[in-house]
Amino acid sequence: MFCIKCGKEDQELFKGLCYSCFAAGNKLITIPPELEVESCAHCSSIHVGDKWIETDFSEEEFVAQVIAQESVPDEDAEDVVLEIDLINQKGSILEMLVTARGNVLGIPIEREFKINVKLNRNACPECSKYASGYYEAVLQLRADERSLEEEEIQKADESIKNLLEKLSRTNRMAYLSQRVGIKEGIDYYFGSYKAARKISNVLKEQMGGIMGESPRLMGRDKSAGKDLYRIWISLRLPLFRKGDFLAHEDHVGQIIDVNGRKIVMTDLETLENVSISWREYSNLEKVADREDVKITTVTSKTPTEIQLLHPETYQPVDMNMMSQLASINIGEEVEVIEIGGKLYIIPPKE
Repeated sequence: MFCIKCGKEDQELFKGLCYSCFAAGNKLITIPPELEVESCAHCSSIHVGDKWIETDFSEEEFVAQVIAQESVPDEDAEDVVLEIDLINQKGSILEMLVTARGNVLGIPIEREFKINVKLNRNACPECSKYASGYYEAVLQLRADERSLEEEEIQKADESIKNLLEKLSRTNRMAYLSQRVGIKEGIDYYFGSYKAARKISNVLKEQMGGIMGESPRLMGRDKSAGKDLYRIWISLRLPLFRKGDFLAHEDHVGQIIDVNGRKIVMTDLETLENVSISWREYSNLEKVADREDVKITTVTSKTPTEIQLLHPETYQPVDMNMMSQLASINIGEEVEVIEIGGKLYIIPPKE
């Protein structure tokens, strides 16, 4: 038998050729002479198949990855390794040099290919939505039977800013599309409902209040065959604030804490703390504001009684001594509140 290409005899043949001639004619890989690659002009996302994927690759690295994916090794080649380099760029056209190295029938082979890659820079769906002001949910921050205080607005703004900074690391739709101040409160428009829900829960935990949701039909996605909704989330802060005074069942007290789980107040009769569930919100009565607190002076003190001057009539008022008031001395000023014609001492802050 002899090689049909070089005519050598007494050589082991493979598909009618000696090993040297077969290896010399092998391309190692099949690669298209031209490719197109799509990336987002605003972020690091790339278009792969029917999906956009966020990546830390540079454009050149991504192009090299696509070339590697599109290169098909020859069935007779082994241990094929590609070296891909950018040799020239004209506008959106990248001229790439692909050097392939491998073995064919145990013989080392090296091949070079030049390929032109067109880089299409467009906007990914998320960036398109962001640019158009797209939003999936609106958080409506309100206060019950009162206006929001500037301190509450600032606290909400700061919390939302910090939370979006964290959430956007894993959710590119976690952005604030609009912030609209209206007479009733503040409306926050979020690109992602999931992010809006998390933020609303955190604000409720920090500030308390009653939260609800209502979806609104905005249209229909014909391609997916489903209705499109936007979600309105209502967070209504309570009519009272920390430091105000409430009546609940047999208790009259000053609020010392408000959070997403409960309202905590100090009972003005016993000076013990009482926790109230938000389920009881409709049964709470605000009986005084924190601004109604007055200052007066202690005039007398015994083991069982403490006497002070009424802050308006200046008449002496005798009250029962309790352990929480033991640190108050004659001549000191104390805070008092009058509710329903009865005067209460507000114990000193520890």
